[in-house]
Order: sequence, then structure tokens, then C-alpha cells
Amino acid sequence: MTLRKLHRMIAVVFAPFILLTAITGGMLLWRHTGAYEFGTMNVLFGLHNWEIVANYVGTILAVGMMVTALTGLTLWAQVIGNKRRAAQRKAKKK
Repeated sequence: MTLRKLHRMIAVVFAPFILLTAITGGMLLWRHTGAYEFGTMNVLFGLHNWEIVANYVGTILAVGMMVTALTGLTLWAQVIGNKRRAAQRKAKKK
């Protein structure tokens, strides 16, 4: 399996969870404004850190996010390296 396929597969699997974490995190930024009740805030905290499901689920999702980020950065570095090498070859031909 290529790195690009691995990155795509992991990203597709973890994207909904990352989105939910981002949405609940954004909502929690407003917790001190009185925008919602204490019970709602507890549910948001539980969803945001995944304690509402199980303690280990948050750890699995964190690892998935890290792997997605690391494979994405690796792919980005490969693209930049390929562009530089292509530019160097083009410059040598002139």
C-alpha cells in the first residue's frame, strides 16, 4: 500500500471524528459566555474528549489524527522535493 493510499484511507475513516472534535471545541470556546447550560457543557466536554464513549476511544482517535498529519506532511515533503529535483534537472539542461 502506498503512503498516499494509506493517508487517504486513514483520513476518510477519521474525518467525521475530527470534524466532531473541531465543532465541539469551537462550541466550548463560548462556555464562559452563558451561551448554554451546565448540562450541555458537560455533554460537549464528553463528546470533545470522547469520554462519553470510552476512555480509550479518544486515544485511538488522537493516534489516527497524528498518523494522518504525519503522512500528510510526508507527502507534502515528497511533492516539494520532486518539484525541486525537476527544477534542478531543467536548469542543468539549459
